[in-house]
Amino acid sequence: MTAAKIIMNEIKGYHRFLKFMMFLVALGALASAVRFVFGLGGTTNLNDTYPWGLWISFDVVTAVPLAAGAFTLGAIVHCFHIKKLEPLVRPAIVTGFLGYSLVGIGLLLDLGQPQRGWHTLVYWNVHSPMFEVSMCVMAYTTVLFLEFLSPVCERLGYHLPLRVLRWLEMPLVIAAAAISTLHQSSLGTFFLIAVDKLHALWYNPLLPLQFWLSAIFTGLSIIIIEATMVHRYMDQPNESELLEILTKILPWVLGVYLVVKGLSLAFLTHGPIFDRPGLLALFALEIGAGVIAPVVIFMKRKNREDDRMQLRGACLVIFGLVLNRFNVSMFGMIQPDQKIYFPSVIESLVTIGIIAAHVLFFVLIAKYFPIFEHHPETVDYTIPDGFRRTDGHEGHGKVSEA
Repeated sequence: MTAAKIIMNEIKGYHRFLKFMMFLVALGALASAVRFVFGLGGTTNLNDTYPWGLWISFDVVTAVPLAAGAFTLGAIVHCFHIKKLEPLVRPAIVTGFLGYSLVGIGLLLDLGQPQRGWHTLVYWNVHSPMFEVSMCVMAYTTVLFLEFLSPVCERLGYHLPLRVLRWLEMPLVIAAAAISTLHQSSLGTFFLIAVDKLHALWYNPLLPLQFWLSAIFTGLSIIIIEATMVHRYMDQPNESELLEILTKILPWVLGVYLVVKGLSLAFLTHGPIFDRPGLLALFALEIGAGVIAPVVIFMKRKNREDDRMQLRGACLVIFGLVLNRFNVSMFGMIQPDQKIYFPSVIESLVTIGIIAAHVLFFVLIAKYFPIFEHHPETVDYTIPDGFRRTDGHEGHGKVSEA
């Protein structure tokens, strides 16, 4: 049987949901091809007033904190030695790796001259936050790829690379935390140049700090949603006991964010904040539903122990984060009596395809690689003399004696 027939037979056995995700990915790929053929002007509703649209507001500014679970959980487990959460690390790494890879695709689509994207590596503009973010995103994607290689090596049974990757585990975690801190905050730095354009409800000098703090609690919330979904729909173990630990951390980080937000609004904001009722309503919804409500939910022990309340609180946090990023990058930029930007069909299809690709690839990786299997705490990290395979375990993380 040829490889093509084997692949087709495998796809035929997939669930209808996966086939639908594959259809959406194909639709997004077709829309991307149309964008490259006809250019940005012919396929998007971007213009001089709105040079950044859906692809930046969601695919980059929003997607980057949504992929922050890897660096957040990695720091908690390895730097703060909360080893109980180890089973959640690999799924978070896969989510982060896919998220940042797809962010790179979104950036290429949004560039007017994507073939010149490599210029960032050669022509350095060290005074630009865009340069810092681009370099950090590339570096962090590389770190996530190296972390993702561990389950790949386990599945394929490669002994030597697995030992080396485990030996590099702590340096990679430290590098991930440092790089993420830089670019998560620098996403907020982007908008500091919009002094007279971004509304006073969101513009203040502490925007980079707010972006970094929001990435931390968003990363924890994504892990809760992810673990709950794979338990419900992929027959994985119920990790609600471990997720309870995250729900204890969340209200503290949300509380710090709320204090920083309030102090910024009270002492660092210049300009009227009650002049636009629509924007004021969006701000109130962002803070009320996305910050205050989850704090109230997670402060109660009964809710922290309840699977459904864990999921509801985490979903509210994600809703608040998405609304915040759109408020800063899009809604808060709208000037009175200015024509409103609406994404074109091509822009929308590309974004839908990117979201579908994230879901599809996560499920397929979970299907074929041991990302939900926790390798033993006591691992022999010594590097063997030869490039040997592990004894036939088919991805269970057990290695033979050196």
